[in-house]
Amino acid sequence: MSTETILREYKTKNFAVQLRCDYEDFPDLSWADQETLDKLDSGEWTNYVFSVVVLWKEREIAADYLGNSIYEDPQEFYREHLGIAALRRKTGKNYGCYFSDMMRTAIAEARKTFSNAPKLRAK
Repeated sequence: MSTETILREYKTKNFAVQLRCDYEDFPDLSWADQETLDKLDSGEWTNYVFSVVVLWKEREIAADYLGNSIYEDPQEFYREHLGIAALRRKTGKNYGCYFSDMMRTAIAEARKTFSNAPKLRAK
């Protein structure tokens, strides 16, 4: 049973871009230290799969996924993006952010899908 949640959604007339999360069904914790394992076992932290999905008229046309993401609150995945953007403005340096990368990847895939699709006429 899916427990997928939409954390953020950006809409236009025909498109929507959603940030979703779900519980990681098949975690790979081979890298995890004891503190991480203990916090996961206690329920303080949770292992998530995040996805950025592009919808066209409610049909999924592109997506990017990142699993084995451990957070106390899944909203932190999005909030990191905001903090990194502020830090970049302050320092003038570039920092990585999975959310931003996933947005770019999913939107680029959606644009490629449309560039390869036959032209549709509006009736």
